[in-house]
Amino acid sequence: MIFDSIFGLFRMTRMFVAELFGKRDLILSLSVRNFKSAYFGSLLGVTWVLIEPLVYVFLLWFFFTKALKFQPPEGYPFVPWLMATMVLWNFFSLTLSSSAGTFKNHSFLLKRPEFNMAVLPVVNIITALYIHAIFIAILVVMLLMNDIPFTPYWFQSIYYLFATAILLLGLAWIAASLNLFVKDVGNIIGVALQIGFWISPIFWSLETFPKGYRFLLELNPLTYLMEGYRKSFIYGQPFWIDVKGFVYFWSVTLVVLLVGVFTYKKLRPHFGDV
Repeated sequence: MIFDSIFGLFRMTRMFVAELFGKRDLILSLSVRNFKSAYFGSLLGVTWVLIEPLVYVFLLWFFFTKALKFQPPEGYPFVPWLMATMVLWNFFSLTLSSSAGTFKNHSFLLKRPEFNMAVLPVVNIITALYIHAIFIAILVVMLLMNDIPFTPYWFQSIYYLFATAILLLGLAWIAASLNLFVKDVGNIIGVALQIGFWISPIFWSLETFPKGYRFLLELNPLTYLMEGYRKSFIYGQPFWIDVKGFVYFWSVTLVVLLVGVFTYKKLRPHFGDV
């Protein structure tokens, strides 16, 4: 039964990728429209998206380095060490928080069963990638200003970004489908993101915790992603050294995708009734 579900997911993945390629122009145009409508209507526009995480970085830097005298492992500068994970967290939280309303915001398509609405979360992900690119540019400047040189491992971040996007796709299918019938989904995601911020290794490292308790933190799939961005930009370590984390993350992500596909396919025939 499990293997049939996995093979079925692989078949649907192949068809889904082909559909994405066929609708690439539509997806890109929708992502650009979403980006403009979200960030170009106010006075400061896209600057608002940058201000909040940068203020967080400043407050965390001041609190941990000045008040608590905390220093990252091996003496790395705190700001680029923190920014390496903040940029990925911002991408994750921004995409997930907007995912609940993905289908509802395109209500004119709900009564068109021939349209595969499963592609719409991809639009959200691509929209968030535009912001992520800006943060990556800021991170690169911070790295170079702090004498952390370029290494080929920087390109490894593409793998971790792709892994994050796949996890988000499964979560978005679940959240967007349920949100049409359960109005509390957006609030639940908001609370989950607040908890996730504190239990993810954004401003702390696994090395600072006793070994006997680290496994609890490693149950969070975001730990693999956050530590991966630090491996890429700060530590200069290859992703294949963490085999256990690799297997665990992709196992969790596969389950999330299966649940996402099941939820979407089960509820899609009823979208038009909402």
